[in-house]
Amino acid sequence: MRVRDFSRPTTLNPDRLFGQVAQKLAVAIISGDFKAGDLLPNEDALRSEISVSRTAYREAVKVLTAKGLVESRPKSGTRVAARERWNLLDPDVLSWHFQADPNEKFLRDLFELRRFVEPSAARLAAIRRTPADLVRIEAAFRGMTTTAPYAEATIRADLAFHEAIFVASQNSALQCLTSVVTSAIQWTLLLKASDDRNYFVESLVDHERVLEAIIQRDGDLAASRMTALVIDALNSTLVFLEPGSGAQSHKIA
Repeated sequence: MRVRDFSRPTTLNPDRLFGQVAQKLAVAIISGDFKAGDLLPNEDALRSEISVSRTAYREAVKVLTAKGLVESRPKSGTRVAARERWNLLDPDVLSWHFQADPNEKFLRDLFELRRFVEPSAARLAAIRRTPADLVRIEAAFRGMTTTAPYAEATIRADLAFHEAIFVASQNSALQCLTSVVTSAIQWTLLLKASDDRNYFVESLVDHERVLEAIIQRDGDLAASRMTALVIDALNSTLVFLEPGSGAQSHKIA
């Protein structure tokens, strides 16, 4: 199943040929069509699927090399790099994951990072937020409550809620991780059944509780409630990824 990416624009222009080639090769690598150590197909092999020039192919390879997905070896050509070498936090690499099939291991990794990072952002936001910060967070929450569950506007409002909390933390290093958090959130929202109102209502309650703690300027409470929100989101997503397979046994506490 492929899901739509609502995150901010990536660094590549999809209208440029080399960007299209880079995307096609990257999605194939992330999907496992090409394994670590495999020789990357050349431009001639790609012409049956996409119009590609030698110049565009070379530019695409440069992009993938810079992002760690491929590496050039003397007398061996350009080969797929081991996953450990990929720049997983790169906006383009994160976006390409949305065009590949869901990967539970990567999803768990994103949520684990989110569990470390987002409660800290919420704690700082509660302590440091300005009136303008609070207006943005409240507006985003209202956007979640006034549109239909899982509609595009609702998803964008949810992302805006979490982004506003990172901004309110007034920590530029933390703000660099916003794209990771929004990627994990999108997995949760976009993999959901459109009629799963129970999860949606429960999630709204979690968000409102975080907002209340930030309004109260209670950092510890905001962190605690954000932790609960992240755990609930992961558990519900795992259930969806493993329908009928006892996914509850994998529940995170």
